Amino acid sequence: MSEKWELRQEIKKRLGALTDEEYERLSEKIARRLRSSSLWIHSNVIAVTISRGREVDTKRVIEAAWHEKKTIAVPRTNFKEKTMTFYAITSFNDVEKTERGLFEPKLDKAAPIEIKAFDLIIVPGLAFTKEGLRLGYGGGFYDRFLVKTNAPTVSLAFPCQIVAHVPTERHDRPIDYLVTPDGFYRCSPLSF
Repeated sequence: MSEKWELRQEIKKRLGALTDEEYERLSEKIARRLRSSSLWIHSNVIAVTISRGREVDTKRVIEAAWHEKKTIAVPRTNFKEKTMTFYAITSFNDVEKTERGLFEPKLDKAAPIEIKAFDLIIVPGLAFTKEGLRLGYGGGFYDRFLVKTNAPTVSLAFPCQIVAHVPTERHDRPIDYLVTPDGFYRCSPLSF
């Protein structure tokens, strides 16, 4: 078994141990920290995935963005080509659950968004280091996507997702910021 596989299993186990109350309370704290940041305040077009399972709840972040008249763009994945195309959504009625369990835009309801339009990209993941290294779900979609943009990246994480080491490969892209219930951090070895 690979180190990445083992770490993914460990983090999934930790996330599964969160009670519903902890999950809700910590997700709300993370959402508040993100929304009070200058990065969020100055962003008009935000790329984000719709959370599932025990990922930090992005639905409340998306709803806050709509309330603030921001544009939300959600990816549609092409698993054959390992690519993502983002589409603006204005309601959760604009998405559907795909056969892989992802909530993705309905193509007849959403308009595509150019990569250069993004002011902020919220990057999902399972494990994160304080230096901005990230372990995703294994598809490499975001690593391929992030080389095409200079937009700031941020990940939302519960304390149980923060680890000392993430096994990385040459193509892995670090994130710029990390939001936890305890703070909003610029990722660098000196920031924590």
